[in-house]
Amino acid sequence: MVEISINSGNGGGGKKSNEWVDKTLHFIVDLKKQPTMAQLGVGAGFGTVTGYFVTKGGRVVAATVGISFLLAQFAIHKGYITLNESRIERDLKNLQKSVMKKISRKSSEINVSNSFISENRWILGGFAAGMLIGFSVA
Repeated sequence: MVEISINSGNGGGGKKSNEWVDKTLHFIVDLKKQPTMAQLGVGAGFGTVTGYFVTKGGRVVAATVGISFLLAQFAIHKGYITLNESRIERDLKNLQKSVMKKISRKSSEINVSNSFISENRWILGGFAAGMLIGFSVA
């Protein structure tokens, strides 16, 4: 039988880092039980980082989407790609029908999302404010 140790080869310093990771994960899991200011702070921190990276990465994503669109238009123009418009219309109508059926069946799940929002309102509010800060910093 082979025993695998997470701390092998790091000179015994792994136990402290594992304790730090465990404490951090425990804090995040029980974030709803933390004080309001801690919830706002964690939400704002994650929001700021997210907003910063979305702003910086947005240029790359926009360039990629634009180039992909131009390449697709070129391929359609040259005849490499052909579109069957009647099939697209039929598939879109079928998709619309299936989505409407699912929406009517799952109206009870809307209450679940409302309770999620009300339980995590401080975290979500901090995240939204942090996103705005991240956008302005970048």
